[in-house]
Amino acid sequence: MSAAAESELEFRAEGDDAWYSVLVGAQGERLTIKYVGFSDNLDEVFEASRFESFEELKEFEGRFRPVSVQLQDEECSKAVEGLPVCASHSFNGFDLRFYDAVMEHVITERHSRAKGEEECLCTFVLVWQHGPGAGIMMEKKIENICLVQSKEKPDRNVALFLERAKEKIGKKCAKRSVSQIHPSEGWAEDINEINRQDADLGGADNYLILIENLEKDLSPSTITEFIHQQTSIVSQSYVFASSSKESYARGAIVLNTHKDLQVLCKFFNNPGHIIISSRGRPWVVARNILWRDISAPTGTCMLKSQKKLQNGNAGISHELKLAYSGTEEFKKAKLLRDLHAEFTFHLERLHKRLATEEKKILQPSPASV
Repeated sequence: MSAAAESELEFRAEGDDAWYSVLVGAQGERLTIKYVGFSDNLDEVFEASRFESFEELKEFEGRFRPVSVQLQDEECSKAVEGLPVCASHSFNGFDLRFYDAVMEHVITERHSRAKGEEECLCTFVLVWQHGPGAGIMMEKKIENICLVQSKEKPDRNVALFLERAKEKIGKKCAKRSVSQIHPSEGWAEDINEINRQDADLGGADNYLILIENLEKDLSPSTITEFIHQQTSIVSQSYVFASSSKESYARGAIVLNTHKDLQVLCKFFNNPGHIIISSRGRPWVVARNILWRDISAPTGTCMLKSQKKLQNGNAGISHELKLAYSGTEEFKKAKLLRDLHAEFTFHLERLHKRLATEEKKILQPSPASV
């Protein structure tokens, strides 16, 4: 790795949570961190494949920032209450490390002018934000204070590595939540199960497919029209109510025949396109939620939009469209779909944890029996 490819940044080390000046270089799927002023033996190499989630990667990204600047004697007026700073602290009188702090207040003193140079004698009261002294208030002098610099633009080396890591996480999400990203296997299992049920019970009346990540203002008729426009299938569509805190809605598509189910599954599972809204939000098909419903009344009812479709009077909807492989729209849609899959996987773990905790509370203890 050439020196020209390296960037000088600050990095918050995972070992002691302190900030260090480092040289950062990206090569392939590796990010190398060299600690300035330390032996090469302490260099760290991070692999793009080490991250398991986007949250973990975001936390890692937050460990990089531009190098903080030493607060000069004549600049002490910049140290105002609430200012975030990076300050040094000496352990055992010689081990100097830097941690983030917030300026609580300043005890001002008249500056001296020894040998014609201004010298700040003020005392700065800080509250440590992380590290061994997190939450503790401490007094420091100006030589201990550095000003944190804002990120005007992401560092090129870090940005390249983050992109590789995101690709790796996306592939892991695909393996963990295969039906949310590439639903072919899950759907094949579900369709086979429906085939077995049809054979056992003499056929099915309706088939239901649940869709996630819909726009909250999407209408059922728009879904019905879009499906018919793309596949010539006549279906019924529903959009369920969602809470104000949710960024998306869920919906359902009801089909009357097994043949329609197979055609729609093939359409949804086509790797050459992704269904997106006009704003770019991709559809996500839920796994293992293909139901046959023998007694559902929806099998005999028909929406007005369906009648229009059969009569050839339906207008073409522009609220939904296909993003095709190789386009920028497709790349963004895939990233958003992977992100939703990661969110769903995280939500599933939370539900399992909730169920476990509820069981602990509801299960009677031996003493109460």
